[in-house]
Amino acid sequence: MSMYQITVLFESTGDPLDGRYVTAKGLHGLLFRALQEADPEETDWLHGHPAPKPFSLAPRYAEGGQLAGLRLGAVSARVAQLFVRAWEWQRAQRRPLRLGHQPLRVAEVRGAAGPSWADLTRARPIRRLEVEFLSPTTFRQGPGHLPLPVPYNVFAWPWRVWQAYAPPAALPEEWLEWCRQDVFVTAVSIETVPMAITPNDTLVGFVGRARFETNRGTREQLCLWHALGQLATYTGVGHKTTMGMGAVGLVEPVG
Repeated sequence: MSMYQITVLFESTGDPLDGRYVTAKGLHGLLFRALQEADPEETDWLHGHPAPKPFSLAPRYAEGGQLAGLRLGAVSARVAQLFVRAWEWQRAQRRPLRLGHQPLRVAEVRGAAGPSWADLTRARPIRRLEVEFLSPTTFRQGPGHLPLPVPYNVFAWPWRVWQAYAPPAALPEEWLEWCRQDVFVTAVSIETVPMAITPNDTLVGFVGRARFETNRGTREQLCLWHALGQLATYTGVGHKTTMGMGAVGLVEPVG
């Protein structure tokens, strides 16, 4: 069973899709409306799925801040098949969808399989990993949020997804404590940016790059770190990964 990346490209039916009017709840609502129209039964299953959800979502922007489409990550074939089937159905229908007040149509749907769970278990050990935070990223901290790339926070979410979906699951609980104690940020180039959750509610996250390094760890710990870094590119990290936040990529090479 593989990870999947699905790219949905949009075309406007009038004016360009202005990114200034894109909200997290708007993106989430657009996704589920598109799925519901094509496959109500499977959409109800996904909507009611307990956390962690088996997918992530992030907007794609073109030059000038125009919304170009969606980037969807899936950690199960069932979800990936639903996404591709539903968005292809929407493309064929040619009926406009709406994101807030902006109408759009689906121009193209691309799907790409990534590593399988078995592939991730064979990840090689690493001592350095550089991550690019592609959409605003933040982490829950008590009653508030922390928009900083703290290693434990970054890798705790893909660790949790692995526990829920990998066959077999059961990662060592002590791995997260090793990450907390022995993985450090050694370089960072980030800036904080707001993400509109609704037109009247904004959450501040960060985008940019951070390099993580460790000087010690068992082979198992270092291999798992590499695997979770790869998994994060499909699951996202932090808060509201199914609403457009926390999308990440890996900066090669890892070492």
